[in-house]
Amino acid sequence: MFIRSAFWTGTPKPGMDEAFRALIDQQMVPAFRSLPGVRTARALWPLRREDNPPPVHCQFLVEFDDEDALQRMLRSPERGALRPKVAELIGMFDGAVSHIEYEVGAA
Repeated sequence: MFIRSAFWTGTPKPGMDEAFRALIDQQMVPAFRSLPGVRTARALWPLRREDNPPPVHCQFLVEFDDEDALQRMLRSPERGALRPKVAELIGMFDGAVSHIEYEVGAA
């Protein structure tokens, strides 16, 4: 299994917290679940922090059966069609978004 993770590091702009979360939970998660090759998608919202972690406001996880499925999603026109929604999220956010792709261990 492979996971692509987006880290939203920073904070929503003043007054945008609820709209930011709603856009991710109500639109982006369902949209990513329907993309080619995607097993599932979900958003993680930190509740408690320990040992001085980076200021991740949201971690967005997209899971795939294999690396080919991940690449299929990345190349899909359906993913490209989501770019305006991502731009909307970026406009609501003071910070950065970055990605890490993981191979899940066999154990």
